[in-house]
Amino acid sequence: MAKSKAQLEAENRILRQSRVAEGIISVLQAAIRWGAIVCITRYIYLTISKLAGQQTSADIGVGFLADVNVSVFVAWTLGSAGVIYGYYQNRLRKDTVERLQGRIQALELKLDPNRSSSRLTKRGDTRPEDQL
Repeated sequence: MAKSKAQLEAENRILRQSRVAEGIISVLQAAIRWGAIVCITRYIYLTISKLAGQQTSADIGVGFLADVNVSVFVAWTLGSAGVIYGYYQNRLRKDTVERLQGRIQALELKLDPNRSSSRLTKRGDTRPEDQL
């Protein structure tokens, strides 16, 4: 069923209005993002300029941070990040195995009804009674 000229014009008008609204929203998002960055930078600058040349408790914090060996800090940070990354990757793998295992088993049985099962858990782990 073909649309009438009036319907096509109304549809075009709505599409144009939605594109204009998307453009305005995009500009506003960018303005807010960059405005926030400028504002934060300004307040950091004002804070530093206010404390410049004065003896404050900030010297204690700077002195403490100066005593920390940078290479040790970087090593601990990267090591911790690696452990956290490994944990989340392992969890993601097990979640994926659990989500797909029913479908995969059904497809494998369809190909070979006489196949034996590995009898792993639904998350792909070794059964507790099989562990040493």
